[in-house]
Amino acid sequence: MDLPVAEGQGMTQPSVTADWRTSEELEARERAYMRAYELVVDVQCGVPGATVEIDALLTEAEGRAWPEVIRVAMFAAVSASAPLGYVHRREAMAKLLARSEEDGAPVMTALALAVRAGLDISKATPELAMTSDDDLSRATVMLESGDGPLMERISAHNQCAQAYGIRWLWELCDEQYAMALKLAPDPPTAWTRYVLPAVVYNRAEMQVNWACVHRQVGEHHMLAERWRTWRTVMSSSGVEGMPGAWAVELDALGLLLAALVGEEVSRRAREILPRIQREEHPGAWPTGWLQLAIAVSDQRAGRVDSARRAVELAVSDIDPTGSADPYDLALFVAAELETDGRRTTAMRYARRELDLRWSRRLAWHSSMVGRIQAERLRREHDFVTQQAHLDDLTPLLNRRGFSRYLDSLARQDSGQVSLLVADLDNFKSVNDRYGHQVGDAVLVAVGRILHNHVRQSDCAVRLGGDEFALVLASAGLDVARHRAQGLILAVREHAWEELAPGLAMTVSVGLASGRSTDLPYLIERADSALYEAKRTGRNKAVWDGGDNYFPLKNSL
Repeated sequence: MDLPVAEGQGMTQPSVTADWRTSEELEARERAYMRAYELVVDVQCGVPGATVEIDALLTEAEGRAWPEVIRVAMFAAVSASAPLGYVHRREAMAKLLARSEEDGAPVMTALALAVRAGLDISKATPELAMTSDDDLSRATVMLESGDGPLMERISAHNQCAQAYGIRWLWELCDEQYAMALKLAPDPPTAWTRYVLPAVVYNRAEMQVNWACVHRQVGEHHMLAERWRTWRTVMSSSGVEGMPGAWAVELDALGLLLAALVGEEVSRRAREILPRIQREEHPGAWPTGWLQLAIAVSDQRAGRVDSARRAVELAVSDIDPTGSADPYDLALFVAAELETDGRRTTAMRYARRELDLRWSRRLAWHSSMVGRIQAERLRREHDFVTQQAHLDDLTPLLNRRGFSRYLDSLARQDSGQVSLLVADLDNFKSVNDRYGHQVGDAVLVAVGRILHNHVRQSDCAVRLGGDEFALVLASAGLDVARHRAQGLILAVREHAWEELAPGLAMTVSVGLASGRSTDLPYLIERADSALYEAKRTGRNKAVWDGGDNYFPLKNSL
């Protein structure tokens, strides 16, 4: 089961509440957000019209600029595309991944990578297998930071678990499900009915899949562990709110697992079968699982003829794609019953193939653990490198990072570039009058203002003291003028008195525009323009036109 994705710690406001202007807007946004969660479940339960409503919700969210609703609706669209096949599902996933990366939503990016890892491994080409394993290790390590909204983390862990399960990497799969359930609030909150039942279902089903393979390879001693985990999962609060169809499937899966651990379940399974058939449960999986439970139970009790009839029905009812491990076990049990326990050539061949597959699984597990560790080391190295290029006080680059960024621009020859150099007016008097603690708070606030004035392709820098810079890649003079005016206005109108009574701040800006290959010259020109802005009264922007300086108006 896929999971809906929530932005907050339950039914709390998303991270962009500052943009909500009215209570009506807030309520509409939250309703849309919660409805997006519900639509993920509706799609999987086969609710008519869910796909059409997803499209409508996505259109509304895009029109009203609700990024968190857009992402959830896109994930719902990924779920809705499953019956359409690999191409359509991957296209929907690619849109979600691109949007998550554009929004700077790392947990949703991890979720999309995990979805892609599950999709691409099904194509079984060497190239896709390798890249999909890289996607999965990257998603796994991204989630280890613990950052990001709670519900998105639960959902992403769920997707990682499913991708590991497809690979027979059940140890890693179970870890991800356990992490997802550990994040669940206790006691449950209103949104958990859209989320936890899916995690509980998936983890419980995985125990059965794992047990089916234990039974085939002869690891009977591990079946009790699967049963213990099943009972722990089924006792969790996530069972509350379980959709009816899922609950029916869990009843059938539970009896199959009970049969595998040695319980006598034939009578109970036969009692449930008519009820499932009357309900016309979508798909024949529960009836197939129940028939397999009967076959396993009857085989152990020596009721061979009954076991044979049941296992043939199981083979015909279980979906070999959607429920591959129980289907394979049904075939295996059928082969055992056909040979009456004799070590035939066919059975020896089957066991040899199972042993080889199990060995490949163990090798794959070791490889994936190695990939995860390598990804951890890579991210740690990237973090250390990034920290070396970040300012200690503000969320901006330092001079070292600035130089590195400028070198990159020059190498790429990215064409037109604009440079803004900014200096706080009379900043020394702030430290003298209010103290360095307030002065530092002013620098942090200005750093945030600058950070909000850059695109992903741009660069905001604290050069030192109260001097800052903005580099606008592929931006001409008109863009630079608008950005300089916006910066001056934002600094002037910031609520400085919240830091200290009577505090007011302004900024002077010098700007220059030219080719990225001429950056050293542009820096000199921007510095000269800044000096001119300071000399001629401050609280203004001045453009260095090469031969003359041109003051800009202070309004947008």
